[in-house]
Amino acid sequence: MFGYIRAFKPELKVREFESYKSVYCGLCRELGRQYGPLARLTLSYDFTFLAMLALSLSQEEPRTTVERCPVNPLKRVPCSVGTEEAVFCCDMAALMLWHKLRDDAADDGPIRRLGARLGLLLAAPARKKAQQRQPHLASLFQRQMDRQAALEREGCADVDQACDPTATVLAEVFASLSSQEREKRVLWRLGYLLGRYVYMVDALDDLDQDRKRGSYNPFLRRGDPPEELRSRAKGSLYLTIGEMGTAWQLLEPRRFGPILENILLLGLKNTVDWVALPSKDRPKQRYW
Repeated sequence: MFGYIRAFKPELKVREFESYKSVYCGLCRELGRQYGPLARLTLSYDFTFLAMLALSLSQEEPRTTVERCPVNPLKRVPCSVGTEEAVFCCDMAALMLWHKLRDDAADDGPIRRLGARLGLLLAAPARKKAQQRQPHLASLFQRQMDRQAALEREGCADVDQACDPTATVLAEVFASLSSQEREKRVLWRLGYLLGRYVYMVDALDDLDQDRKRGSYNPFLRRGDPPEELRSRAKGSLYLTIGEMGTAWQLLEPRRFGPILENILLLGLKNTVDWVALPSKDRPKQRYW
């Protein structure tokens, strides 16, 4: 994931935003406990969403404590701590980071490639630990990311096909959050749509940069004029968000429902509106 799954803060109540921050800070501390201090750098709002979704389906109420912030020790913050759901999200962060670095090592410029290769060495122990704890998902990640790389090498012009490996990974990750068959099916669909969204919005975000570099981008393979291309991509993303809303209505969260709904229905749309603008026209304040 790449930081695109955020809440829309103006529409959150104060207590909802405090709950959101509590899960974010708790996940930060859990990353440090599980994978060391540097692992905190992998924290993103994407994994906060995953953690909140997992906690919303859990039978047990998350425990909240007040802890000192590792970045600013003078500040004390509420943290949702010590849950199996948080550990699972940390494992997913370790796996996704390794594959993101592998992708960067193959695609980006020489300086970034060098940085990515160094990152791969540093991230290898965390990946190994996550593989041992999540062998099924680690194997799935490897297969689907290899398929993703093959599609990109071939210059796949079919956006749906290009999205499928990432979508399949998130579908299986989300389905792992429940043991109930009906709930697993709904989560699989929600995860698939969110994976599709993440891949498309990342491609739309990188459109100008990929055009200049001549890098692979499924939208550029269509050959549409820039404005038409952005309009079509935005329309596809809006439809995907709408389908996610339909899937979300089939779930029955025990907590955090309004926050998760804010992210899915408002935050994702706000992100699309931002990335759909040409780079030079985007406001400096990103997403909110």
